[in-house]
Amino acid sequence: MAAAAITGLCAATLACAQPAPSAEASAARFPEPKVERLIHADGHSRVEEWRIGGQTRSIEVQTRSALPGYDVRPIDGARPDELSGAGTRRWRVLRF
Repeated sequence: MAAAAITGLCAATLACAQPAPSAEASAARFPEPKVERLIHADGHSRVEEWRIGGQTRSIEVQTRSALPGYDVRPIDGARPDELSGAGTRRWRVLRF
């Protein structure tokens, strides 16, 4: 009787088991975000902007003069501009 219960339990477990989703199916559900690197340059500076999934992640400005480059904080949609510091400069002091 115990063997029949174990056999029935194994059959029920196999009937309920789902096959693992393939890598292609999970990639279709969760596509990789688009990564863009935009470079704007003129005679005085070079601006490099990184966007991931259409949202700006970093902005780096490199001047063509003796002044050091700096980063600009992009807009953070989760917080108001007053709290996020959007648009403020961050000078690179010790960059490795």
